[in-house]
Amino acid sequence: MFDIERVVNELGDISRRLEPECCSGADAARLTEIAALGERLIVHIKTMYAQRAAETNAWRRRSHAATPEQWLAGVSGTSEGAAREAFATATRLGDLPTTAEKCRSGELSLAQAAQVSAGALADPSAEQRLLRTAQRSGMRELRAEKDRVVAAATDEAEAHRRAKRERHLRTWTSGLATHGSFSGPTEDVAQILAALEPLAKVRFEQARVAGEREAHDAYRFDALVTAVTASGTGSGGTKAQPWAACVHVGLEPLLNGKTGPGEMCEIPGVGPVPVAHARKVLSHGLLQLVITDGVDVQTVVSNTRYVPTALKIAIAVRDRTCKIRGCDCNRLLERHHTLDYVDSHRTTYKELGNLCPKHHDLVTHKKYETIDNGDGSWHLRPPAHAPPDEAAA
Repeated sequence: MFDIERVVNELGDISRRLEPECCSGADAARLTEIAALGERLIVHIKTMYAQRAAETNAWRRRSHAATPEQWLAGVSGTSEGAAREAFATATRLGDLPTTAEKCRSGELSLAQAAQVSAGALADPSAEQRLLRTAQRSGMRELRAEKDRVVAAATDEAEAHRRAKRERHLRTWTSGLATHGSFSGPTEDVAQILAALEPLAKVRFEQARVAGEREAHDAYRFDALVTAVTASGTGSGGTKAQPWAACVHVGLEPLLNGKTGPGEMCEIPGVGPVPVAHARKVLSHGLLQLVITDGVDVQTVVSNTRYVPTALKIAIAVRDRTCKIRGCDCNRLLERHHTLDYVDSHRTTYKELGNLCPKHHDLVTHKKYETIDNGDGSWHLRPPAHAPPDEAAA
């Protein structure tokens, strides 16, 4: 036990002696990865001992805090919400020895363990699938997979009623900025986002003409202001695209009326929705319904650069995030041909993939090559002439 104190004291000495500017870029990158492993291990150790201190009420003798969460937040320099999640994760790990072992070895961070354990609590058979997702993907995709698992294991009608009951829009002010959050049934939120998207696109085009460049979220905020302040339609006649009607659902849940383990029914880029919503979309005759087992999208081939609508939808559903392993960007994704059309003279499902703007720029303008990892993801191979630092990145 006291080895931890010795190691932490040694880390303190190392931290005080740090001179990063004396390291090469390669050594700095390697030491960053080593420090990240150490961070995961230390956080796991802290959480396990904090749970023991909470169980025995020993924290009361060391603090005037009102709750264990308040005490842990104080000693960690984090929020009570983060401390509460740490305790909840530690409790769930007690029933998940495989996930707990990956935390002990430093393979899994506490944030990843929180998502895996929450999903495994709802459906124990999903633990291995969630662990594979944690290993191969970023936090955004892991969280999305956990949400699918929980949605499939939860009574849809009750979950929908709870989302309706708990719907809200809250704001709070800090300095000169006012912040906000909202929550509601996913299909309703999707309609809001779909209505904002064309207005955000207009704002993006205006910014590009003016030589400005900001985050997509900033343009969506501008779009919201435009929508509520402009007269008439508030959109200059621009009609929102029916993004809210695009639903990805498996054939089995569509027929059965509910999702089962490993199945999904969701609005791409937004989240899980009840199967009843997919059936409603289908009953309205809307075409943007992707039935997983109903269409062999690999047969969609075009002999022109044009990408057929069915193929666009299929790729958007398959590649919800950038295809580069470890990149979980899901905004402003751009389609990329792995084989140049000039050479192949065709457009197929297998040859297309979504990349984030940064990775697409590397491929298009800096001649990086996409390499298939064999698991649905890609990695980039830098060109031979790439500068050392850029190639290492």
